[in-house]
Amino acid sequence: MSEQPPPDNSFTVLIILAVVLLILSMFFSASESAFLSVNKLRIRFLKRQKNKNAIRIGKLLEKKDQLINTILIGNSLVNIALSSIVTAICVSTFGNSGVAVATAAATVLLLIFGEITPKSFGTNYPEFTASVLSPFIMFCKWIFHPLVIMFTGGVSVVSRIAGIKTAEQKATFSEEDIKTLMEVSEEEGIIDSDEKTMMHKVFKFTDLDAKDIMRPRTEMTVIPITAKYRDVIEISQKTHFSRFPVIEDDIDNILGILYIKDVLLYTEKPHDFSVKKVMRPALFIPETKRMSSIQQTLREKNQSIAIVLDEYSGTAGLLTVDDISRVIFGKTTDEYDIAERPEISKILSDRYILSGSTRLTDLSERVGVQLATDSSETLNGWFAEKLDRIPREGDVLFEGGWCFTVISADETHIIEVRMQKQTGEGGQ
Repeated sequence: MSEQPPPDNSFTVLIILAVVLLILSMFFSASESAFLSVNKLRIRFLKRQKNKNAIRIGKLLEKKDQLINTILIGNSLVNIALSSIVTAICVSTFGNSGVAVATAAATVLLLIFGEITPKSFGTNYPEFTASVLSPFIMFCKWIFHPLVIMFTGGVSVVSRIAGIKTAEQKATFSEEDIKTLMEVSEEEGIIDSDEKTMMHKVFKFTDLDAKDIMRPRTEMTVIPITAKYRDVIEISQKTHFSRFPVIEDDIDNILGILYIKDVLLYTEKPHDFSVKKVMRPALFIPETKRMSSIQQTLREKNQSIAIVLDEYSGTAGLLTVDDISRVIFGKTTDEYDIAERPEISKILSDRYILSGSTRLTDLSERVGVQLATDSSETLNGWFAEKLDRIPREGDVLFEGGWCFTVISADETHIIEVRMQKQTGEGGQ
């Protein structure tokens, strides 16, 4: 009986090497996408909490050029070695035709398992991936240190020759970065939920236009240019407002702004008083102007009030610094304000009294009731949109399991609405 030839161990060794190199390729690819995608602000926060993974990641990110060069050098060497081994395996198996097979096999292996899949994972789970692979990358950085220094220096020389500036970039943080920091800060007890809510309102605020927070023209109290001293004082005492737009003939012709403190400082005889003498110039802004820009304009012009114009240059409404503060901090008052009924009053657990001027966004945020609308911003506008007419006392609408009943209204708009949870189908 003849003996069987001993098995060729070299083929098995090549297979094992190919698998190991493919895994290393996956590590390098996943590391590249993870370190480029990881939230730097969160890593900085975790470093202050003495998180070991964050400390390692932060140390690697401090020299990003060397980090990227380490990953690229390692990935390139591994991929070249893997392609060579796959070629050797295919040639030993298929002979001369093995080269073509090796090309196809290496391409599929590297694209699917060495690039696309690990990079996708690293992008979707950057913090986890960077934490797990940071010791591996630090080891590779130490191994490849001479090559990394050489290539980093070479890139700098070529960049200077080509006139490419490589000035150090300033750290920038996106809105999402800061929102992540707020979430982490709340979890760690650094800020409370109210503070986080206010910070979120700041981000929301920057996306608003003037028309989103202005007081509509129907709610404006104006003073005619012909008003006498006693008329102005009586209007101020009745409304407790400190500033009034001054009009001539109609509200679309605003001439200026009258400050009550200027009226009180008027030193001439009351019968010689003229609104035109004491009023100040009005600041006009388009209703599409962004709130961030409006704040800057108010500061530059040293103004606390602005008249909002629509696309036809008609008066759309009025906006004050108090309205801006209300969006961020909630209801504010000044020395001329008096206690007034809130726009949303909770009567029972399932019943509310709403002002007709209640904004739909406020109703959604404070009560959790969202009303479907095409363009309306207030409860008054929503009723008019649904009814296709000016709402009247007694009008009823149903939406989202709630019954809305107009309990008081005048000729032009709703004053108050009762919102009650429906207890039966289509009824109150």
